[in-house]
Amino acid sequence: MISSKKRILCMILLLCTVFVGMAGYHRRANAAVTLHNTAVASIDCGINSSGKLSALLSVYGIKNVTTLIEADLYVEKRILGIFWTRVDIGYTNNVWHDSVTGYIYTNSFDHQLSTTGTYRVTVTYTVSGTGGSPDVITMTETKTY
Repeated sequence: MISSKKRILCMILLLCTVFVGMAGYHRRANAAVTLHNTAVASIDCGINSSGKLSALLSVYGIKNVTTLIEADLYVEKRILGIFWTRVDIGYTNNVWHDSVTGYIYTNSFDHQLSTTGTYRVTVTYTVSGTGGSPDVITMTETKTY
């Protein structure tokens, strides 16, 4: 008979194998996302020595295809090393919203942080146009102050 310790060890190894296999599939599945109205999207964040958080947002759609680009951004702070809590950035639901009609979008978002810590900036771009259903692109960047 197999001892209970060996049985538990086998179960743990089996679960680890399954999770590793699923994680590899997840990464490949994300790489296969098709964009209908977007050529390039990016976010670039930084925090200066005074605690001013700046995020540079940019989306390049497709000329004569992209008609509307929307950006929704929020900031979170890491608490106790594992939890994230939304930072009050002074907008409804602590989400900054911006949009432009056309196929090129660039803007910056600035916010003065009140305390040091690790911050995460998340932006979701919704890019609409005649190329198909709207592209929804979420990007996150983490910085420490």
